Amino acid sequence: MEKRKFNVMDVLGEQLAGVADTMLEIPIDDIRDNPRNFYPTPDPQALRALADSIRANGLLEPPTVVPAGDGTYRLISGHSRLAAIRSMWEDGTEEDWARFAKILCRVLPPMSEGQEQAAVIEANRQRVKSNALLAEEAARLTEAYIKRREAGEQLPGRIRDYVAEALQVKATKVANLSAIKNGLKVPGLVDRWKRDEIPEAAALQIARMDIDEQYRLLDWIIDKRRSLTINEVRKFFTCYTMACRSCEHTGRMCENAERMYDHDYRYGEWHGSNCCLNCLDRDTCPAACQYVEKKPVEEPEAPAVNPAVKDPRLDYKVMVPTFCQRVKELRIQTGMSRKEFAQSIDEFPGTYSACENASMCGSEKIAKLALCFGVSTDYLYGLTDDPTPPALPEGQLMIAGWMPGSTNPAEPGEFAAYVDLGDGKLVKRFFDWDGQHWMMPGGIEAQAPVAWWMRLPPVPAAGKGDGND
Repeated sequence: MEKRKFNVMDVLGEQLAGVADTMLEIPIDDIRDNPRNFYPTPDPQALRALADSIRANGLLEPPTVVPAGDGTYRLISGHSRLAAIRSMWEDGTEEDWARFAKILCRVLPPMSEGQEQAAVIEANRQRVKSNALLAEEAARLTEAYIKRREAGEQLPGRIRDYVAEALQVKATKVANLSAIKNGLKVPGLVDRWKRDEIPEAAALQIARMDIDEQYRLLDWIIDKRRSLTINEVRKFFTCYTMACRSCEHTGRMCENAERMYDHDYRYGEWHGSNCCLNCLDRDTCPAACQYVEKKPVEEPEAPAVNPAVKDPRLDYKVMVPTFCQRVKELRIQTGMSRKEFAQSIDEFPGTYSACENASMCGSEKIAKLALCFGVSTDYLYGLTDDPTPPALPEGQLMIAGWMPGSTNPAEPGEFAAYVDLGDGKLVKRFFDWDGQHWMMPGGIEAQAPVAWWMRLPPVPAAGKGDGND
């Protein structure tokens, strides 16, 4: 369909093209509100302000009317202006009554119902509109175009395209607004939509739910005191899906779904699991289902400590000065500046400079530095004065970066790994590799696939709690 610039005569029909309108003074008692006007009237305060403006400056823009056929006229535009003038009969003076007993109006020729509806919409083109008002306009224009087609008028193409052109929006938006208007069934949600409290994307998602889901959503939003954003609606739908899942233990519907969601919402980490049995944290999570058998977490045995050597692990902060000093000395031996060395290991100069000044970087960066300098991580930590790296099993390398999950470590040990929870959600966890499986604390096999892994350097146990791992 060829795009044309929209005008009122295009909406009204070709039979009215070229018909001139007239200007006529009409008694205000002979002017009626149009039943096809669905636009809201101004609030009382705004109406008083409009009445004061008309009283002071006159009626600058005449209302537009059409003959009703019984000697009266119906408004096409000017409903707010007429309401403001009528309010003067309550608080105005006799001068106001006499002044506005008759008003000058623009009179259009008689129209059909569909043409009249289209003209009312066209008259409100400049109004700032909510999506709910646009949806009502689209519905009424669609009805008008259908009637014109049924009357035999040639309207090639989709009516949706005509409506989109008339409203100056995309056809997809017209389709979305129509789906929302027809799909929202619960009065509380409809009221919020009309008050522009629900974004279009969220409203479209809600409109696709059945009425029971919509009622539950409304109760849930009110109970949790949350806004109807698209993210909240999606999270509710996920929770609702979990709630409709049969429990393997009881054979009834899951009763823990909302508790699962509330826990994840509070801690800002949405696991996306549809059952606690599939959650990586089920053994320690306080929101886990009562039917999940929680296994006690075994405390690891404390490493043997040589009593002849002062153990800096008693106070992790004492490692920092030694770490910074040794990193600086080893860098000086390379003959490079801080900036040059940082660039050589693909690190930001500021990040590396912190390692020489007053802080200790994360374990993966420490392993990277140890590999670049050709020393052991124990030497950087100050746990030994021997810089020689420990002998490693044949074929096993000290990993200074992340390895893809498609590979496996050559030897068992402790590792940091990122597990894939789906939808691009990666969560870092610490695992033991037993040679065949990734194991969580307590000897539980990890259920989620490992996307990346890295061998942990021989960092003292206290170092895992420094917040930099």
